[in-house]
Amino acid sequence: MKTIYHILCAVVLACTFGACNQEWEDELYKHAVSFGKNGVANIYLRYKPEGKVTYQVPIVLSGSTMNEADLNVNIAVDPDTLEQLNFERYRYRDDLYYIELDKQYYNLPSTQVTIPKGTSVGILDIDFTLGNLNMVDQYILPLSITEGQGYEVNYRKHYRKALLNIIPFNDYSGSYSATAGLVYQRDKADNEQVPVAMPTRNLKVVDDKSAFFYAGLTDEELENRELYKIIAHFEDEGIMTLEAPHADKIGFKFISADYLITEEKDALQPYLLHRYIKINMEYEYNELIPNTDLYIPYRFFGSITMERKINTTVPDEDQAIIW
Repeated sequence: MKTIYHILCAVVLACTFGACNQEWEDELYKHAVSFGKNGVANIYLRYKPEGKVTYQVPIVLSGSTMNEADLNVNIAVDPDTLEQLNFERYRYRDDLYYIELDKQYYNLPSTQVTIPKGTSVGILDIDFTLGNLNMVDQYILPLSITEGQGYEVNYRKHYRKALLNIIPFNDYSGSYSATAGLVYQRDKADNEQVPVAMPTRNLKVVDDKSAFFYAGLTDEELENRELYKIIAHFEDEGIMTLEAPHADKIGFKFISADYLITEEKDALQPYLLHRYIKINMEYEYNELIPNTDLYIPYRFFGSITMERKINTTVPDEDQAIIW
């Protein structure tokens, strides 16, 4: 009886392991193609005055086994998805809508991406040339994976869509802490008022040596925010100047400005570099009161500071910066 029992056990185990081994060789999940960066994805691109910068978007094949032949995946620009995103996110604030990136600012060398045989990833190259892009607005390059031979499109959620939010950067752009930058009313004595500060202030790229921000207490989502744009020009040895494209309309007056860059390694993670940029400024401007000829005269005095964390072990700059 023991012999028969042992034989039966051996047969059961052999069948079980045989079935497992055979199942492991089979495809457990559907092969479907997706963007590696899907949905709305922030794409940081170093501003290069001399020309283009290439960004690589991964195209991923799902499944538990590799593909058995080269797959040529079709990519298309998809403005319809951008229209839907804008309405869902901003409704009737069309001044805040994402703008489809114009063709003059990018080039798709190919609208087909090859996922080589035996692999699960292909790369879509996009060449960007971002000179003269006014970052008062937000720009998206909307892409979609379309049907083709030999593959299935992943229709789960938003995996077949990539809405690339284009954010050029330079050495000075980014989010600054602005609590040390105080705004006073010029028509009141300093000792008769409590100055006001913004918690943060974003500097956005103009060119490789310039970035702009909004004056004083200006809301960055203000409908006429363009009027309050101030451009900071960073020169060598901490020299800095300010100018306002609409200085005559907002009564802008530049008084003084300088900046300081310092660096230090992280105490616990030596590969992590902390770079600090401190900007000291003083300037005057007027906040216009809508539908009137009146304004509030302001003076900004103080500093704003940005910390940029950089992983020095990562060779690609846009990936090395911890945004």
